[in-house]
This record gives sequence, C-alpha cells and structure tokens, in this order.
Amino acid sequence: MQKWEYLFVDANMYPFGNKLISLYVNGEEMRDWKQGSLHLFVNQLGEEGWELVALRHESKYDQNCLIFKRAKVVKKTRNTKESQAHKN
Repeated sequence: MQKWEYLFVDANMYPFGNKLISLYVNGEEMRDWKQGSLHLFVNQLGEEGWELVALRHESKYDQNCLIFKRAKVVKKTRNTKESQAHKN
C-alpha cells in the first residue's frame, strides 16, 4: 500500500511582488531561506519530489498556506529464517 508524507508551508508575502516576509515549514521558521521568493522555494520543493496538492490564500493578510505531499519511502525488512538466525 502506498504511503505518503506531507509538508505544510505558511508563507506571508509583501503586498506587491513575490517577496516573502516569513516562511514556516511544518511550524518551523525558515530564517535561512536566502532567496526570499515563494516561487523559488516551491520549485526547490518540486526538485525534492514534493507535489503541491492544496493552496489557501488569505487576501486580507496576504498569507498563503500550501500543502505538499510525496511518496514515503518505506524500508522493507526481509523476514526470513536466515535474517532471524542473524538476530539470534
């Protein structure tokens, strides 16, 4: 069964342009994001395999909430007699 992992991004923008005032990822402030552009940040997430699945924009405060997901890598362990023997 496919499993997913999610990333929640809160981005506050200046009223004009694409510059960020603040950027939070899963509740943690990303102070080291030097480029300052939401467009560049979203493209970086895309390069890392994240897909934008939802967006909520609050125009009164120019706030954006973006939700990303990507397939979760699940490490499978082999449950064989040989691997059990190594554990004992």
